[in-house]
This record gives sequence, C-alpha cells and structure tokens, in this order.
Amino acid sequence: MFYAYKLIGSLLVPPGLLCVITAIFSLILFRSKNKKTLSLAMLALSLSIWFMSTSPGSFFITGGLERKHLNSVPKTEKPVAFLVLAGGSSYDRDGDAIIPGVYSLERIYSAVTAADSTKDVLIFSGGNVYGYDQKTEAEIMEDCAKRMGWKGKTMLETSSRTTGENMLCTERMLSGPNFHNIVIVTNAFHMPRSMLRASSVFTGKSLSSLFAGMETNPRFRGIPDLFPDAHNFHLSCLGIKEWIGIMAFRIIG
Repeated sequence: MFYAYKLIGSLLVPPGLLCVITAIFSLILFRSKNKKTLSLAMLALSLSIWFMSTSPGSFFITGGLERKHLNSVPKTEKPVAFLVLAGGSSYDRDGDAIIPGVYSLERIYSAVTAADSTKDVLIFSGGNVYGYDQKTEAEIMEDCAKRMGWKGKTMLETSSRTTGENMLCTERMLSGPNFHNIVIVTNAFHMPRSMLRASSVFTGKSLSSLFAGMETNPRFRGIPDLFPDAHNFHLSCLGIKEWIGIMAFRIIG
C-alpha cells in the first residue's frame, strides 16, 4: 500500500505527470490514421523522461562523471592553493543573494576541512554572473568560509561567469612560483569538465581534485528507485549539461 501511495504521488506531479501525459498522447495518436510514427516518438519521449527521472537513470547519465576523479589533496609543506569554484547562491525574502547555494556550501565545507589554515590559501572564484546581485559569489563564499571557522588566507576572483573564466581569471593570480600545487574544488559531477579546463590553463602546475560529495547512487535499492522524481531528473539534466560541455571543449577548445 505504501509503494502504491508513493507511485501515485510521483505520477501526480512533474516529471511523472509529464510521462503520463505524453504516454496518453502517444496512445491517442496510435489510434489515429497515419500517426504511428509520431505516436512512437511521443512514447519514446515519455520513456526518456521516465528514465531520466529514476535513480538508475540519473546514475547512468551522471554517475560516470562523478566517479572519474578521486580526491587527491597533495601532502606537502609548501602552500597549496584550493581553487573553490562558485556553485550558485540562495536568496533572502527581497531577492538578494546573501548565502551560498547548496553546491557552493558543499564546496566551501570541503575546502575548509581539507586545507591547512597555517599555510594554504582558499581562492574563491565567481563573479556577479548576470549583474543582478549586490555581492559576487566569491564574496559570499568567503564570508561563509569565515563563518565556518576558516582563519587562513583567502583570495577572491570576482570577474568570472563560467567554468572557463574561473580558470582564466585565476591563472593570473597563480602564475608565479608561490603556488605549484593547485586543488580544484567543485562537485563530483562538475569535476571532469573543470579538470579539463584547468589542465589547459594551469600548464606547469600540479593539479589535484577535491570533490564535494556525490549525488547519484550506484546501488539499486528496490522498486521505489524506478519511481520518477524531480531530484533524479535534475541530476540527469546536470549530467547532460556536463557531457555537452565536455564535448564542446574537445571540439572547440
């Protein structure tokens, strides 16, 4: 009874509701003359949305990205630069960005707990992407890190709007000999594209990765994993975006 309750609930809201609607349209078209091809296309769309909205689907699309790199913070007495990439901000009641979003919070926490405040530096990279906010994402992240207890050195890069710009803008800050070891800090699904960008910019530097947790689950835990939900659909969309970004980088550079 519980599983039936959960399944019905998942089909009454998107993306499950979209699967139901497109499946109904597919049936209607199939019963019409000369609409068989369109009916099959509609059915394929319904099944695709359903697959993307399940735990196995999100793992199939995004899981490979999350497991491409391992955490590998260098053990050295020399200073290490932890490059923390912005991952969005959350808003107050007036619509002002005041605190890091979930992905940014995970990245900040990972950097603060992994870095040595007596010698390492945290570099927060992220501008005011669309120019709507009073603070840049880098400034918001720095404030959060200090509230988490970070007492070490910080540097801000406040001009970038994309992953590529994160690297290009911070390259100038890290071009000297002071920081040979650079740790890229971002979420696991975003790490492959970030490392590709970083390796093309930080030539001659030693690059390591520190991901802020994984979103997809490799284990099939039972029938409920096949119920569609918005979270898994979101994870699948994140993965598709990252795969497209990787392909674009390899083709265009």
